Amino acid sequence: MRKISIISISLIILFVLIYVLVRPHPEIVSVSLISETTEITYTDIESIRIFDDAIRTVKKVRGAVDVGPPTYRMNVTYADSEVVKSSLYLDFKSKSGFLIKDSNSEKMLKLKDRSSKELTDLLSKLSTN
Repeated sequence: MRKISIISISLIILFVLIYVLVRPHPEIVSVSLISETTEITYTDIESIRIFDDAIRTVKKVRGAVDVGPPTYRMNVTYADSEVVKSSLYLDFKSKSGFLIKDSNSEKMLKLKDRSSKELTDLLSKLSTN
């Protein structure tokens, strides 16, 4: 009897793990950024990949958030028409950043270094055009 319950629990854990690893994440179709001076919408595959990687790999920062105005207001539109609104904070000198989702404005989400660099490189093109 004990052997059967161990096997059952193991199978349940295995199925949950497989679901978490292979479940599809929603597909981004566009990202709109709004600052005091600029408004741009990205729909090209490479830009969407950069934003998708950045969003999927954020790390939660402990504690409450009290920050100034964001570098950009960001609206991410998914294939199912869901729009997720966030504030994007980027430091173009240190190439670091974080975001705060409007749906949970108490939590800061730190961007990975690689993602921050890719985003700042992409968005630096705005000022050179």
